[in-house]
Amino acid sequence: MTDEGPLTGTPYFDGAIAGVRVQADGGNAEVGSRLASREMFEGRLTGRRMNVGDPPWRWLEIGELTAKPADFGEDFVWCEVSYIYPMDPSGPRIA
Repeated sequence: MTDEGPLTGTPYFDGAIAGVRVQADGGNAEVGSRLASREMFEGRLTGRRMNVGDPPWRWLEIGELTAKPADFGEDFVWCEVSYIYPMDPSGPRIA
């Protein structure tokens, strides 16, 4: 990881992870309820990172999505790093 990522929420590039195929899961609040949904994505890391807060939440951008929720219309998604799983365990460590 580079030292270019301040805790400002400004995206920066990390070439060491660009192109890595990953799966990610996450959730979102159901509008108008106290329930949440689970969502799954699959694609490639773009290499863009973003650190927010203290302690930092570390976000990675995923593109080239091959799996996403049916109602998700975007081409890219930001996911928190602890919910991102490399498809090839012999690839680079994602942290």
